[in-house]
Amino acid sequence: MERKVTKLEHCHTEVLVNVDKDLWKKAQEKAFNKIASNITVPGFRKGKAPANMLKGRVNQMEVFNEAINNVLQPVYEDILKNEDIQPVARPAFDVTKLSEDDLEIKVTVATRPEINLGKYTGYELGKATAEVKDEEVDAAIEALRKQNATVAPKEGQAEKGDIVVMDFEGSVDGVPFEGGAAENHELELGSGAFIPGFEDQLIGASAGIEVDVKVKFPENYGPDEISGKDAVFHCKIHEVKQKVLPQLDEEFIKDLNIPGVADLEQLKANRKEALLKQKEANAKQEYLNKLVEEIKKVSTFDIPEEIVKEEAENRKKQLEQRLQQSGIDLEQYYVLTKTKEEDLDKQLAEEARKGLESFFVMDSVGEKEKLNITEEELEFELSKMAEQYNMTIDQIKNALGQQLGQFRHNLIMQKIENFLFENNK
Repeated sequence: MERKVTKLEHCHTEVLVNVDKDLWKKAQEKAFNKIASNITVPGFRKGKAPANMLKGRVNQMEVFNEAINNVLQPVYEDILKNEDIQPVARPAFDVTKLSEDDLEIKVTVATRPEINLGKYTGYELGKATAEVKDEEVDAAIEALRKQNATVAPKEGQAEKGDIVVMDFEGSVDGVPFEGGAAENHELELGSGAFIPGFEDQLIGASAGIEVDVKVKFPENYGPDEISGKDAVFHCKIHEVKQKVLPQLDEEFIKDLNIPGVADLEQLKANRKEALLKQKEANAKQEYLNKLVEEIKKVSTFDIPEEIVKEEAENRKKQLEQRLQQSGIDLEQYYVLTKTKEEDLDKQLAEEARKGLESFFVMDSVGEKEKLNITEEELEFELSKMAEQYNMTIDQIKNALGQQLGQFRHNLIMQKIENFLFENNK
């Protein structure tokens, strides 16, 4: 295929492709046969009439459109194979010449953003020192006990931390509202799962009683019919349950099955080490975020809008997935947050642009410092993972599959982060 490549401004490349005549002819034949297969001519089965009879019944523009769709992928693959172009977003296709004999397509490709990287070493921003206090270790161990707690029926009144099983129905001005009722709902008192004031009024409740819980919905909370309004929830308590925490003894500690931990002192040391690592990681990430923002101030970016748009779309899909896990959709989200779709789109576009700027700062530092991952380093990291999961390296590679490239990229980003952390204060 004949190609004419033109570099455009703002990180775009235009490729004018004169599609191979044989490819274009075969694409039209395939398109014609597909469309003709759905046409019935009297006296013949559907799609079985002679070609000369079918031709007059097939819309030529339909054939062109179907055939163009058939050649877009091979045209694009041919460009990537033969031209030094690295696309970073979906390309745009425009037909510039069209006939039964000729097809010319203009392909516009967004390419790697241009980053004028400013100073990225020698900053003195101050690194936080991680420290773990004894009470934090005690809290971590208590959390382990709570994670392994059992639940048992409780006689008497409910206390904070207990679980009440109840039916409830909410109303505003005596009128029930949508989503304000449930049956056999389990609520842990003190969990903060319900609006402020609700759970406190159930402390002291016991099985078999009915109680009216009076609350006030916060402003901008849900639909207008309940936002900022006084509400009453009629609750019927079926059961009260309490959490029974395991004794902090050697039997419990051994049941945790933590390598190298068999008694309380070893458990404390283990939790302290885990907390310290987490705090160090958080402090490092916070420092790097601050550092990257400083680097961005002295750098310039030319990022194609297509990348920003795709990243914003991905963020919107991720938000939608998270909402679905909570049982709501985007339309309900707009109502609950009193926002519009255009507001969300604008917010996500801004977040996408900032995120891309941060990514390309890191990527440019890696490129400038020639930071990469050797095959030996990759094998070493895979061997560590294999040991952790009691698998062979080949099994790990098979498990990662197409994610192996992402795994390598993550290792490169870790190397870049370490470089920046070590070369700034």
